[in-house]
Amino acid sequence: MKNDLLYKNLVAAIKEKFPGRGKLTNHLADLLMLEKEAVYRRLRGDVPFTIFEIATIADKLDISLDHIIGCASGKSRPFQLKMVNFLNPSEEDYDMLEHFVDELRYLGDDPDSEVGGALNILPQSLVLGYRHIYQFYLFKWMYQCGSVMPVKFSQIILPDRLFLINSEIVMEVRQAANAYHIIDSMTFLYLVHDIKYFASIYLITREEIAALKKELMVFLDDMEALAAKGSWTEGKNVHFFVSSVNFETSYSYVETQHCHLTMIKSFTLNDATSPDEAIFQRMKKWMQSLIRTSTLISRSGEKDRIVFFEEQRRIVDTL
Repeated sequence: MKNDLLYKNLVAAIKEKFPGRGKLTNHLADLLMLEKEAVYRRLRGDVPFTIFEIATIADKLDISLDHIIGCASGKSRPFQLKMVNFLNPSEEDYDMLEHFVDELRYLGDDPDSEVGGALNILPQSLVLGYRHIYQFYLFKWMYQCGSVMPVKFSQIILPDRLFLINSEIVMEVRQAANAYHIIDSMTFLYLVHDIKYFASIYLITREEIAALKKELMVFLDDMEALAAKGSWTEGKNVHFFVSSVNFETSYSYVETQHCHLTMIKSFTLNDATSPDEAIFQRMKKWMQSLIRTSTLISRSGEKDRIVFFEEQRRIVDTL
């Protein structure tokens, strides 16, 4: 493995965090306690970064060393799993979420920006605005990833700061020039089955199910109206498709002139994320192939849209 390739991967990863040269140099100088000229020499490759400096940069800038090394191999494309604790977030958890919001802020400045997803759960950029539905996903995440003793749905309380970050995510995603949501046809059925299961083991009450059912019906009305309109605002288009195949998990991407991010959903709410260009291009190509075999239900797909949403209302009505 050539050292010059590892150096290029490291510098590229650093520059992804700080696109502006001046800001990057100042930050590295403060971080490594070096003079600016010493930083310039390292960025030019005249002087190598020490092991200690690389470790400090990786830790403070949230850069995966596995990713830097893996980029040297065409067959190794590592992801970084963001293990955020959503119910008791630490400052590190909030930093990861706020860094993601910072990446999303570039969507509004780019006339060609895109977000896309092949989803077997409800689109998170939509669900975050519905407290009971998002609370259920938090509850399921806590049941799977939390303590040994199961918690009840009523015990799940969304921290105020997390709610504000979620609101920012919703707002920023809506700034994308185009959003593509490819929905697994079984998505609402999966959700209803989960709710029924947790009700069967007495972790969700009848009253809570009624509240979830009511909010899901509102969500369906809002989603149908959005699909019919086909946009959030002028120039901010939303495209909905129903997939002919089922997904084992959810996949998504963010595309701006600043960054290409690829995400795979893990443990209900956590994301495995990669800035790797090859992964991004493969993900986008795969989603484009899915679109060709899916049914359009936004704007012009009126008949299919009506049939789809009526079927989802019947499913939700079984709660």
